[in-house]
Amino acid sequence: MALYTKHTEKLYKAALWAGNIVLMLVAVVVSLIYAYHVRTSQIEVKQADFISTVESMKSVSQNYLDSERGYVENWAFYINDRQMTREEALDFLRSINTNPGRYVHIVDMENFDAWSASYSAGHDEIDTYHRFQGELKDWEQLMLDAMWEMYNGTAPKFTVVGRYQLDETVSPAVSVGARITLQTEDGTKDFLLLRAIPTNVLQKTWVFPAEYQSAEVGIMTTKGGYVIQSPSMKSISFPEYIRGYNFQDDYNKVDSFQKELESTDHGVLCYKNFRNEDCLWYYSSFGGNSNLDILGVIRLDELQPENGTWLIVVLICGTLAALVLLDGLYLRQVNRRLRKTAKLAQEASEAKTQFLSSMSHDIRTPMNAVLGMMSIAKSHVQDPEYVTQCLDKAMTSGKRLLTLINDVLDISKIESGQFVLTPSEVLVEKFFKELDDMLALQIREKNLHFTIQKDALPHPVVLADPIRLNQIYMNLLSNAVKYTPDGGSITMRFGEEPAEADKKLTCLVFCVSDTGIGMTPEYQERMYQSFSREINTQVNRTLGSGLGLAIVRQMVDLMGGTITCESEVEKGTTFTVRLNLPIVDQQPVTKQEGHLEDDEVRGLHLLVAEDNELNWEVIEILLEEFGVTCERVENGRLCIEQLLANPAGTYDAVLMDVQMPEMNGLEASQRIRNLDEAALRNIPVIAMTADAFAEDVQACISSGMNGHMAKPIDTIVLLNYLKKIKNKMF
Repeated sequence: MALYTKHTEKLYKAALWAGNIVLMLVAVVVSLIYAYHVRTSQIEVKQADFISTVESMKSVSQNYLDSERGYVENWAFYINDRQMTREEALDFLRSINTNPGRYVHIVDMENFDAWSASYSAGHDEIDTYHRFQGELKDWEQLMLDAMWEMYNGTAPKFTVVGRYQLDETVSPAVSVGARITLQTEDGTKDFLLLRAIPTNVLQKTWVFPAEYQSAEVGIMTTKGGYVIQSPSMKSISFPEYIRGYNFQDDYNKVDSFQKELESTDHGVLCYKNFRNEDCLWYYSSFGGNSNLDILGVIRLDELQPENGTWLIVVLICGTLAALVLLDGLYLRQVNRRLRKTAKLAQEASEAKTQFLSSMSHDIRTPMNAVLGMMSIAKSHVQDPEYVTQCLDKAMTSGKRLLTLINDVLDISKIESGQFVLTPSEVLVEKFFKELDDMLALQIREKNLHFTIQKDALPHPVVLADPIRLNQIYMNLLSNAVKYTPDGGSITMRFGEEPAEADKKLTCLVFCVSDTGIGMTPEYQERMYQSFSREINTQVNRTLGSGLGLAIVRQMVDLMGGTITCESEVEKGTTFTVRLNLPIVDQQPVTKQEGHLEDDEVRGLHLLVAEDNELNWEVIEILLEEFGVTCERVENGRLCIEQLLANPAGTYDAVLMDVQMPEMNGLEASQRIRNLDEAALRNIPVIAMTADAFAEDVQACISSGMNGHMAKPIDTIVLLNYLKKIKNKMF
């Protein structure tokens, strides 16, 4: 069976490797095909964009030259209509041609004498057109033919005299023209009126997008003769240029190329330029028998898409290769991971067992005392004094049990990141006096010598969470009391130090020293861990959850403070806590609570919203002991209905549970604060709930409640609230 399993595992690994390789190859092939398709499409789009740009330039050029031809025709009509002589026509043209970059010529087509309106009278004869006498080159013959077509009125709508040199600027130009009739001594004679436009003026209208860095454009005849020649268009004609840098002496290809130009209105060509760079050439006819084409050129590499597609292919291939490698590593590490997972599961199980064991012990111990004392009290009802002692011990154990539960909930909240601090103004000296009062009974019972040392307090009021501050200091003081033998001594020192970080802060220093049993160095390394306790006979006899120091450390960290410890076995321990807290400039002005005796709250009548029957019975009896009467409703909706059903002033206050059916206490409180009648709207509402975290208290206050009491109800806290209600302090 083992051989079969091992063989099967090898086959599985081989199949997995083969499958991964096949998958990778398929993905690579598909990616390459896709990349090629995308790249081809992108090239076609870029090529189409370039052609569209050249066509736009052709339209711009055509419109520009048409407007120039319009000027000439209007001037010719005016001259003919006024029956001007040549001198009069030149004077008129000098006055009307206000653009110094355009030139106007009158040409005698019989002998090619010509006059320019750019020169003054008597000095206006030019020699520009005498080149058309005698034997002409092909491109000169084409220009002369265009002039005769203009003269005879047979020229197509879009006709220009090809590029030639101007006398005025010694620069190349093209011309548009019209026939005029001038008065002479012998009667009348026809001449050709031409408006010459330098080619650089026309070229300025051709602007390519920034990404076309090498793009150029020109104008040529349908046979390839240059009319407007761009810087890269070398040789005497376009066919000669292509031959020289592509066909060399293969004149058959030249002839085919020439015929293609003459027989097609537009076309896309791929040939090298004079730099031996592969280029795309596009030509397109101006139409209307104009015998002119626009010619655009751009390097092919500028029409290539960016390498993003190939980069994607590389990334895909690399990813697939990485996946194959990871699969291999996974196959090698799977057993190790399983062992690690099993170990973690075992540790989690052990931690759970340890937690349950700790909780079982720490819950059962005070619970045994509670139930035992209650049972003993029940069997000694005839002895009230002894019953009272039993009930006091049961209550003490119950409070310890409540402290344990609160500690577990606190550490859970802290470790889950849900713990919230609720800062308020704290009177420092009064705060530490209350700590002394709370510990006085325990200190007397153990006959401990307790000393308080107060250092300088330049800032008597600070901003802090008083509940959590109390939790930190009480945990440390309680530990000192618990672990100091009878007759020992404890010293509590508090004061201030300057805060280095901010002048608006003060460093509150709290130090508690005892002559107790101390701690070993080994335990000090783990004393802030949850449920950690020293393995010591005396420690084991002392009640505790092992959560106190863990909570102290976490809360000090939350407040941005520090805690240090010095301890030696059988000599004692010293804890020092430093907290940087905001300074409050003045002491808060608080309402003076009345000093009513317990029986002076008699006569109050309260409405209690409580859905739990046993909790209702407890609060009813507690209130009766203070001489306070009450009525009960089971949820928030009934609470509001009861308030509205009775005259204002019937109830002095509302004690409101939070977790109730139909309508909870928070919603009920909000609705009470929105009632129309002011007396009902402003009635005091005190939360009476098992939701005891700081955020729960804040939620109650935010809903409009005036105070908060945590269950189980502390009679002292209850009495203080009753006094405030009696004194109308809400």
